[in-house]
Amino acid sequence: MRVSIITYGSLGDVRPLVALGAGLVRAGHSVVLPADREFRPLIERHGLEHRPLSGDVRAVTQGGGAADALFRRGVNPVQLTRALVRMAQDHGEAWTREYLEASRGCDLLVAAGLGFYTGAGIAESLGVPWAGVGLQPMGPTRAFPPPLMKPPAFRLPGLVNIALHLGLMQVVWQGFRPAINRARRNVLGLPPIPLAGPGPRMMREKPALLYAHSPQVLAKPADWLDFMHVTGFWYLDEGAEWEPPVSLRRFLDAGPPPVYVGFGSMGGYDPAATTALVLEALGDRRAVLSAGWGGLDAKALPSTVYGLESAPHDWLFPRMAAVVHHGGAGTTAAALRAGVPAFVVPFLGDQPFWGARVHALGVGPAPLPRKELTPSRLAAALALMDEPDMRTRAAALGARIRAEDGVGTAVRILEQAVR
Repeated sequence: MRVSIITYGSLGDVRPLVALGAGLVRAGHSVVLPADREFRPLIERHGLEHRPLSGDVRAVTQGGGAADALFRRGVNPVQLTRALVRMAQDHGEAWTREYLEASRGCDLLVAAGLGFYTGAGIAESLGVPWAGVGLQPMGPTRAFPPPLMKPPAFRLPGLVNIALHLGLMQVVWQGFRPAINRARRNVLGLPPIPLAGPGPRMMREKPALLYAHSPQVLAKPADWLDFMHVTGFWYLDEGAEWEPPVSLRRFLDAGPPPVYVGFGSMGGYDPAATTALVLEALGDRRAVLSAGWGGLDAKALPSTVYGLESAPHDWLFPRMAAVVHHGGAGTTAAALRAGVPAFVVPFLGDQPFWGARVHALGVGPAPLPRKELTPSRLAAALALMDEPDMRTRAAALGARIRAEDGVGTAVRILEQAVR
């Protein structure tokens, strides 16, 4: 079968879907993934067809209004939704048209993240089945509040959790509704989605909804319906073909496993100040300091600290003693699979949720937001991750996650959806 994957976003949004697409290709299917031109090498390297989207998607999703909202202190879901809505208003019709052309002739459409509403509409227009993807467990449930909300300090009643899920879904839908319905009318020739949103239609059609996290980390809630699936994480492993710098190999061979410290693509903080904070907390401890998109200052580091521009997490993390990271879904998944303790320093979005899960599983200290991080608190977290009990729990959880095949499970569900 031919599959079209619809999503907007940055590398963290695209990589898991490339992993899914690569699994579909291995199973004998063809996959098209329209995305920013920047991602063409990644997409084509794994056997998927790339179609370019107009404009600079990365600049839209990471710069300007959306990024300003993301990194503004105290941002809440309403503010973030408004920033993303502006993106949909400016680019929604053009991207819908480009996704529609890329999807002609497909047998299945997979809609993920910010592309969920657009993908469902394109599938309706083309008359083909579709499936939804969530990198966070966004399905309404009594078991926990929405992942995009700050985790509460105490357990909430089940009905309150349900109300929060439904309320957040309406906040998002009402924000996107004008732009989505305009694209449905002008590009797809479809009637508008009613004020209440697409939920009633989904309950009738029951498209497969795939949540790409491990059941070892968060089991499927008892009140999720049969068409909602927890597949396991979707990993895009590239470490086997990656050749590390000679200097990195020499550093790793020169002593015990170091600690990894890196905050991925997170901005909105002073790199020099953050580097100084980390170095003070480390003391004489060996560490790998990752610059990443956040621009941590890797210059003039002591001999005990290696400044790394980038490396595949599946290669690097198993060689670390512990991982300090921002709590993005992909980085969290990589750290958990590596079987080492992790300390999450969340910035925004779903990162506090994943940090809370890591702590609840007993494989990392309680998460601490970047604005509350101090050298003494980071040093205390590093010491806690040295404890044998935490290391044992992390290793055991990593072994269970490595035994899963999240992509393979997802491929089988999608094949069944088409059949």
